[in-house]
Amino acid sequence: MRITRIGLALGLLTASPAQARPAEALACALQAAPAGLDARVADVIIAQDDDRGRATLDAVRALTERCAADQFLDARQQAAYFRYVLGRMGRDGIDTRLTAAGLAAGVIDAALDIGPGNANNPASSVTKGDLHMVARAYAAAGHDPARITPDQWMLITGWITATATMFDALRDLD
Repeated sequence: MRITRIGLALGLLTASPAQARPAEALACALQAAPAGLDARVADVIIAQDDDRGRATLDAVRALTERCAADQFLDARQQAAYFRYVLGRMGRDGIDTRLTAAGLAAGVIDAALDIGPGNANNPASSVTKGDLHMVARAYAAAGHDPARITPDQWMLITGWITATATMFDALRDLD
């Protein structure tokens, strides 16, 4: 059994109203998802093309609707749960790619104060200047930002987007 980020997040976000929802309820769609769906969600987030990713988004929606019905979520909570699952699956899929590229996601989280236990500013607060902060953080961690490829910057941007989506949704869930 692997330790999930949401378990860590729920343990660290003591002031979060989403903590009232049991971790099992949040994990429902993640556990029911077919293998590889998180990678497909990551592709949609990185590409920023909902039309091309429609089949993937529809698959996530079907999963979240089943879980929402099981958990008696109202329409507002169901919409938030869908966004939570998108963000969470996106983070999972992108984390694998960042790790393979030798880029620690924790550097991004620390630079922007996002992720479990951090401020997690709303997605609307993410700015272009955030990438400069991430570049400086990678430099401080010994990774030359000039050597980060455009595809790797897309992963970093995807990570930021997925994180903001996930934590915005957690705030809206309950």
